[in-house]
Amino acid sequence: MRRAIYGGSFNPIHNDHIRLALRFAEQFDLDKVILIPTFVTPLKDNSHIADGSHRLNMCRLAAQDHPQLEVSDIEIRREGCSYTSDTIKELKNDPDELFLIVGADMYMTLDKWHEAQYIFDNATILVAPRNELGYNSLKEKYAEYREKYRCRTLIAEEGIGGLSSTAVRHAVAEGKSLDGMVDPRVAEYIEEHQLYR
Repeated sequence: MRRAIYGGSFNPIHNDHIRLALRFAEQFDLDKVILIPTFVTPLKDNSHIADGSHRLNMCRLAAQDHPQLEVSDIEIRREGCSYTSDTIKELKNDPDELFLIVGADMYMTLDKWHEAQYIFDNATILVAPRNELGYNSLKEKYAEYREKYRCRTLIAEEGIGGLSSTAVRHAVAEGKSLDGMVDPRVAEYIEEHQLYR
């Protein structure tokens, strides 16, 4: 089985997150993409983050029409800092092939992550460029990683779009419509629980 881990704060999960997961599933013939909301993200400011249970519920709502997507509470349950290496250790299951989906900006600093060598040894990295220029930067970085860490990376053919969770939160705070930004059920959930006000 070919499974991919797709972790993130998902604060909240938006349509480009889902599009990216589905595109990777199709392009790289993945059986499952596991969406994993982090408890606390080590390299980010976590002050504006919604409670883990809310982010988990929104991921479940956004994924429910897509059989290729699965949602895991593994990092929410673990609490503390969400280290990708720990998640790989828990999910690693030979003879499954494990992949790790990361954003372009994250990929550029992957060697700074906790137990980076373990990550490189135990997962094929999947990354999408943000734009044309980004593709060349990713290729250069991959050449560097391959030489230093003997890792394997697959770069998607096209970028992921310009949506961000920050833009969604701003729209909510300003009372704007979330049409086209998030799944309608996620929009309802945000409204019902008065998130990001």
